[in-house]
Amino acid sequence: MNTLKYLEKSIWTSSEKSISLSLLILRIGISFSMFYLHGYPRIINFSEISSEFADPLGISPATSLSLVLFAEFFCSLFLIIGLFTRWSCIPLIITMIVATWVINGGKGFIYQEKSFIYFC
Repeated sequence: MNTLKYLEKSIWTSSEKSISLSLLILRIGISFSMFYLHGYPRIINFSEISSEFADPLGISPATSLSLVLFAEFFCSLFLIIGLFTRWSCIPLIITMIVATWVINGGKGFIYQEKSFIYFC
């Protein structure tokens, strides 16, 4: 019974430790999702994807893919390990803005949803 009361107290508390732990879990979870579901497949299939990748900035598709790969793979990895966290967020924010409003701009929210959630 004591264990249940402790668990109930620890779940509903708003101490700095619990807030910090929650933010850590959220940061690692979202960064791992970006790293594993988006960055890793692109780095593995770079040569197949590079010729047909979208080019919203007017640079070559391979260069656009390299920039997206830097953001989604390396910056997400930096966020997971907690290295340069504020600087690592900037390329991810720019990538998600371009993915949401430039690449999927006229397609409707159903296509913009995933990149918009990562942006937020």
